[in-house]
Amino acid sequence: MGKAKCATCHFIPLFNGLVPPEFTETESEVLGVPINKNKTNTRLDPDLGKFNFTKAIIHKHSFKTPTLRNIELTAPYMHNGVYSTLEEVMDFYNKGGGSGLKIAPENQTLPADPLKLTKKEINEVIAFLKALTDPGL
Repeated sequence: MGKAKCATCHFIPLFNGLVPPEFTETESEVLGVPINKNKTNTRLDPDLGKFNFTKAIIHKHSFKTPTLRNIELTAPYMHNGVYSTLEEVMDFYNKGGGSGLKIAPENQTLPADPLKLTKKEINEVIAFLKALTDPGL
């Protein structure tokens, strides 16, 4: 809910895309996910996501916002599994998603501005994410 802005999409108390207070609708987001990890020579993943079902232009490259619970146990990350660590995911978000990689679709819903998180702040976010892990799994 602070500088990292995670709760903009991963709503508390469930830490997923179910919209409070009724929790009957789920959001999807356009992040500009790359097809590979190469930061200087990549392109937007061609998967059109939710658009394939709705045919609404706003849904091009849109994917359901997943839960953050047990995220430590659910690698690889993103709809296409492009990132294998939480550090890679945080780097992607910290740069502004697809905008930071210069591959964002016009309808990117993730704010394009870099978060400017320090290494310490990134480590704190990752520690929080890991705290959402159920040790019984």
